[in-house]
Amino acid sequence: MEIKPIELVDALAFTAGVPNGALITLRRDGRPQSSEVHHGVLDGTIVFSVLPTRAKVFNIERDPRVVYHVSHEGSYLSFDGTAEVSPIPTKREGPAMDTLVDAFRAVAKKEHPDWDEFREAMVRERRRVITVTPTSVVGLIRPVWR
Repeated sequence: MEIKPIELVDALAFTAGVPNGALITLRRDGRPQSSEVHHGVLDGTIVFSVLPTRAKVFNIERDPRVVYHVSHEGSYLSFDGTAEVSPIPTKREGPAMDTLVDAFRAVAKKEHPDWDEFREAMVRERRRVITVTPTSVVGLIRPVWR
């Protein structure tokens, strides 16, 4: 039996149907730090919002190399890549807020019921978006038999 490498586009399509994954970043001393997050897939990247004081934010700002791992019903994928943290939104409009809106839509797969409330909360909470850009993937996508 020949094992074929997983194509990045197929891995991202699978990941779009899985709600959670684990982000692995590197601590200052080089040890891995893992965080479970609720993600979305957007334009070939994996996105999610985060509070600005979380360890993963500081780790990525220091060293953008990450692994993003998803598993579901016997399938698993580990993406190698880099991550970027968006700026903190200071107003209800602008590029930082646009990034948060796009991430919400990708994660929730729907529109927010009250965008004004959303925008106010994002500024108040100083939310940011982490964008993981995968460069390679390994793992196994099993067919689902029903």
